[in-house]
Amino acid sequence: MQRVTHGLMAILVLAAVALPALAQDDETPFGVWQKDFELGLNLIQSTYSENWNGGDKGSIVWTGNFDGRMEKQTESLNWRNILKLTYGQTHNQERDGGGLYWKKPDKTDDVVDFESLLRLTKHSGWDPYVAFNFTSMFDDQSDPSKRGLMLNPMTFKPSAGISRRIVDTEDRQLLGRLGVAFLSNSRKFFTEAAPSTATQRESSNELAAEAVLEYKVGALDKRVDWESRLSLVMPFMYSGKSTFEDDIVPADVGLPDDIADYTTTLDVDWENTFTARITGLISVKLFVRWMYDKYDNTVRPVVEEGNLVNASEVAQAIRKAGQFKQTMALGFSRKF
Repeated sequence: MQRVTHGLMAILVLAAVALPALAQDDETPFGVWQKDFELGLNLIQSTYSENWNGGDKGSIVWTGNFDGRMEKQTESLNWRNILKLTYGQTHNQERDGGGLYWKKPDKTDDVVDFESLLRLTKHSGWDPYVAFNFTSMFDDQSDPSKRGLMLNPMTFKPSAGISRRIVDTEDRQLLGRLGVAFLSNSRKFFTEAAPSTATQRESSNELAAEAVLEYKVGALDKRVDWESRLSLVMPFMYSGKSTFEDDIVPADVGLPDDIADYTTTLDVDWENTFTARITGLISVKLFVRWMYDKYDNTVRPVVEEGNLVNASEVAQAIRKAGQFKQTMALGFSRKF
C-alpha cells in the first residue's frame, strides 16, 4: 500500500500534459484538429478489522486509463494519432497469526500503445498510407520471481500500404488497410536468479505483411459505443529464426523441433470495446480481446558458447493456443 505505482504516475503525468489542449468547439471546422480524450478510473475496495468474524480479507482493485485521439482532415491528407494508456493493480490482505497485512500488489492490466496514421486521401477511395506504432508495458512482470522491468518490451512498427474507408457515416465507420510493416523489437531479460537485478537487452527485427480492420459504431445518441479492431500480421522474415535453425538443437533444451517455424506464423489480434455511458461521469465498459501469437518475437533466442542463455524466456514465449482476455468494470470516466 505504501508503494506508489509507476504506471499510475505515468498516466496522470501524460494526462496532465494533454488536458490543457482539450478545449474545442462543438462543431470542428474542416482542417482543424478534432480532439477526443477520456480519463477513467475503475475501483473496487473492501477492508476488515483484524477481529472480523468469518476471517474475511480486504482488497483493492483499481484500473486507471487514458484514451486520447487527435485527427485532422485537409483537402488531401488525413492525420490521426491515438494514445492508449492503461494500468491496474490488485491489492489483497492476508492473515498472519490472526493479524492482517497488505501483500505486495499484483498487476492486473498494463498497456502502452501509440499509433500515428497518415493517409493521402484520394477521390477514388483508395488511400496510400504510412503509419508508426509503438507498444510496450509500464512494468513487465513476466519474470516468475515478479521482478519488474520498466517499459519492457518495446516494439517500434513503421508501416506503409493502401487503405480504404469502406463505411463512413455519422454513426458508423469502417476502415481497412493492407501494407508492409517493419517491426523493431527491444527486450530486457534477467541474466541471474533473484534477487539479482542484472539484465541484458536484446533486439530483433521482423518484416511482415499487415492487414487491419477498424470498426466503430455509436447508438442511443452516442451513449453506447462499440469499437472493434482486427489486426493480422504475417512475418516473412525474423532475425532470430536462424538461431533456432542453425545454432541449437531445440529438442536438447526441451523446445519443439519446429520452433523456428513458429516465428513466421500468422499473428491475430482482435480487440472489442463496448462502452455504455450511464451519466457524464459514470460508465460501464466491457473489453474483450483474443490473440493468437504462436511465438512472441520480442523474445529473441540468445546463444553463447553453444548454450541457449535465455531458455526459460524462450519457453515462456511459446503459446500454441489462442489467448483470451475479458474485463468488465463500472467506473468513473470523463470524456472531453
